[in-house]
Amino acid sequence: MKVTIKTDPETLFLIHKITNDQYQMIAANIGGKAGKSMRMELFSILTQRCFSYTQNPNGKKLQLTLKYHLAALLYELVTDHNKFTGIYENNKIEIFKNELHQKLI
Repeated sequence: MKVTIKTDPETLFLIHKITNDQYQMIAANIGGKAGKSMRMELFSILTQRCFSYTQNPNGKKLQLTLKYHLAALLYELVTDHNKFTGIYENNKIEIFKNELHQKLI
């Protein structure tokens, strides 16, 4: 199963920042290593999308297609680890989180 969601470039870069912070976690046991592996895969997908956008910035919404387990992990990350202090950034993440939640149901 795959989940496809459209997002604007600003939100994509905010999500990339959240996954970058979580990508550097330390894994001590098997469950932690599996979680880190999924975070690494999610981080590489988002990094590729960010690089492809910076090569050709056009301001249009970007389509992000993820496997279901990676989309669920992304939802968990943006729900639990949203540490932006600005209202604008929090609103962007909140809108993305709501759209992603609708796709996961």
